[in-house]
Amino acid sequence: MRLTALFVLSSIALAAQTGTGWQLIWSDEFNAATNTPPDPAKWNFDLGGGGWGNGELETYTDSAANIFQDGHGHLVIRAIRDASGNFTSARIRTGVANSGKGSVDLNWQYGRIEARIKLPFGQGVWPAFWMLGNDFSTASWPFCGEIDILENFGSKIDNASLIHSTLHGPPQNSNFANLGVSADYTLQGGQKLTDDFHLFAVETAPDSVTFSVDGLVYKTFTPASLPANAKWVFNKPFFILLNLAIGGPKTFLGSPAADAPFPQDMVIDYVRVYRQTPVAQSSPVIFPGGVVNAASGLGSIAPGSLATVYGQDLSGSVEGGLFANGAFVTSSSAGVTVNVNGVNAPLTYVSPSQINFQLPWETQLAPDTVNITVANAGGVSNAEPVTITSTAPSVFATQCAGTNCTAWGNGFGRKGGPVPNGSPYTVASAATNSCALSIAGAPVPVSYCGAAPGLVIDQLNFTYSGPVPAVANLNIGGAVGTFQIRSIGQQ
Repeated sequence: MRLTALFVLSSIALAAQTGTGWQLIWSDEFNAATNTPPDPAKWNFDLGGGGWGNGELETYTDSAANIFQDGHGHLVIRAIRDASGNFTSARIRTGVANSGKGSVDLNWQYGRIEARIKLPFGQGVWPAFWMLGNDFSTASWPFCGEIDILENFGSKIDNASLIHSTLHGPPQNSNFANLGVSADYTLQGGQKLTDDFHLFAVETAPDSVTFSVDGLVYKTFTPASLPANAKWVFNKPFFILLNLAIGGPKTFLGSPAADAPFPQDMVIDYVRVYRQTPVAQSSPVIFPGGVVNAASGLGSIAPGSLATVYGQDLSGSVEGGLFANGAFVTSSSAGVTVNVNGVNAPLTYVSPSQINFQLPWETQLAPDTVNITVANAGGVSNAEPVTITSTAPSVFATQCAGTNCTAWGNGFGRKGGPVPNGSPYTVASAATNSCALSIAGAPVPVSYCGAAPGLVIDQLNFTYSGPVPAVANLNIGGAVGTFQIRSIGQQ
């Protein structure tokens, strides 16, 4: 099998943005110490029970038991069931002035709102990332408008891969009603929302609202998308909300079963707000969320991994094959460099819309983010902040011959002894963290997990005696990656 193509090709293409760049204007990276509450200069708490008429079971609190930063670059919203069967959780918002505890006036009209989130899943478990019109306190709902970037109630149909997005608004007349339009998206390749972080985003513009997951646009709504008697109320400022609700008998989700596992955690890596901004002609631009793991196409990246930058005007030409004898031989090609916190990364492929590179081994880990930029003759790009983790299991390709299977992967973490950036391990070197592989929920024997000798990628050898299934889950150092399996001869 030829693996050199893996260094050039990628598994995902992000939605193109042309004519302008993107400027990060607000964010929370949740990089504070363990058990720190959300930044009171950025977030309000919504407190109380019942879900404001929804019939939910949880009571929202500001307790550190229900919401806290974990010291690893994440905010955790935790739903808890106590010994009496009562539920508590948390709901926060960037808010409107003078409403809620510790409120600030943070709201945005037009641009891109995104969050990288790992979701919980279960009957009655209802995570959401959404927005309300900034006139909420005076216009009331649904006249203020609501943009649900992400809801997951896949438990209703036992689907841990389902994402739901909705626009809620009023009718043209003054009668109170909710006239909504919705879209669903299902993660591909057997991925589950509980296994990894995914990037959920909305882009708003005059008379347009566009939803995407992991850079893939799946729905754009315009006034023409609405029912004939509905009113478009989305050309105005909106504020952001994050919450983890628990359904009840009066909700369409139902209540959690008596033996359902709790606590349930909604883990947020970051929330970012971008606006489009003019850039000089031929100036390189990195798209929001445009730095990803080259194997999985997701934002989980570990030192030593291959990664991909998506953008525009990244290079004036296409340069491939930037490796020899398994090593990446240059950190500058066609006048292009990728800088990771002051270190120029080894390159393997350069083009106007995509660059593939190796994340330097010395790159710092979370909780802090690292800034990645692209420089060329047109200047230096915007800095894209990226969270780096110790492991990020991901797989480019697999093959099985009989019961013997091999996967070539990425992000397996440290191995025995350092190697220079861009250089392969010349001999087998096992990963420092243990590797646990499961297929159809059952553990699978792993005979080797570590560096792929002679290549700047990783390798997994395992034995599987049953019919080769569609997907497997690889857990390294607590991080889980989902990948597809195929037998020799399959396409």
